[in-house]
Amino acid sequence: MPPLWRNIALAALVMFLGWFLYEVRSVVNPLILGYLTAFILHPLVLWLERRRWRRRSAVNFIFASFAVAVASTLVLLWFQGRALGREFTRPDGIGHQIETRVEQALQDHSREVDWVLQFFPEVREGLQEATQSPGTPPPSAGSEQVGSAQLAAALRTWWDSWFTDSQREQAGELGLRAAGGVVLFLQRIFGSLLDFAVLLFLLPIYTYFLLFELERIHRFVAKYLPRSEREKLVKIGSQIGEVLSTFFRGRLLVAAAKGGILALGLWIAGVDFALLLGIGSGALSLIPFVGTLIGFTLAMVVGFLEHSLLEAALRAGIVFAVAEALENYLLIPRIIGDKLGLHTVVVIFSLMAGGAAMGMFGLLIALPLAATLVILGREFLVPMLEKFAEETGSPPADGKAG
Repeated sequence: MPPLWRNIALAALVMFLGWFLYEVRSVVNPLILGYLTAFILHPLVLWLERRRWRRRSAVNFIFASFAVAVASTLVLLWFQGRALGREFTRPDGIGHQIETRVEQALQDHSREVDWVLQFFPEVREGLQEATQSPGTPPPSAGSEQVGSAQLAAALRTWWDSWFTDSQREQAGELGLRAAGGVVLFLQRIFGSLLDFAVLLFLLPIYTYFLLFELERIHRFVAKYLPRSEREKLVKIGSQIGEVLSTFFRGRLLVAAAKGGILALGLWIAGVDFALLLGIGSGALSLIPFVGTLIGFTLAMVVGFLEHSLLEAALRAGIVFAVAEALENYLLIPRIIGDKLGLHTVVVIFSLMAGGAAMGMFGLLIALPLAATLVILGREFLVPMLEKFAEETGSPPADGKAG
């Protein structure tokens, strides 16, 4: 076959293969994730092999250790999650306790509430109407008997005064559309519950067997690269793989360490369900800013059941502030370090661009994607620009300008 027709046939085959893989992506996704997981764990396998472990023994040890750690954590989280669920379902559970605490806080800080309400006259008028309604005991001096239900009703009346009925209907329609978009987005990522269950089942199986075959797969791919560019392409692939594996492996270790620090700190601070809140916040910290915000809010709400609002905020705030400081100044420099090779300005721009383009998922992949683009630009784009500059800036052959 002539080279031109051969290249066209290869391009058509690649396009057909890409289309086929996209159509069966629910089956291919576990294989791709298994390859990425195996790629992340592969350096640990090599580290054990350098200490005279056999490949099978190293892989079995890693999987057994991971299974024991995950199972132990899930058992502890199950008991704490079940206890938290019972608190929500009990008549005198968390909901009732929070309402009681809010009532007590409104009574203890009635002067502060009056001072704040003077800046919202509509809310104050609605509150007066609520307290003067039939069947409601009149408030004493200083609004000491103002309850959470009355305040909520006044706030709801004030909020409704800002919007017409048509605007509220439009807001409701937009909310339904947004909820539908979120559901569709989650379906596109995970598919059905059955697909997600299949993913959880196949992922460890694929990872286990790929840990034995990674070198063979890489040698097979390298064998069919263009001979003139083979060494360069293999070098670039190794650099990108090192960056990606370092980042994701480091982020997982940082999230696990931060979750342990938060759980211990919340337990010392006297916050109930410390393990559940700490490990959950650590897992959510894989997405920048989100885990800290959600974890702090939940810890403050749970702490509010046993302490005053200010004390609960201080306890949760101190624990999360210490965890953030340890993450940024100890865990990340020690575990991840500067191996991404990105300037601070590039990091900030990458996070903002990733969040603007793809939301929370963009925040998660922004840094490794930016590091990959930097490597590709350095190896491909910069040499082309240098060659272009040399060609356009070179003088004519006879040495005369112009």
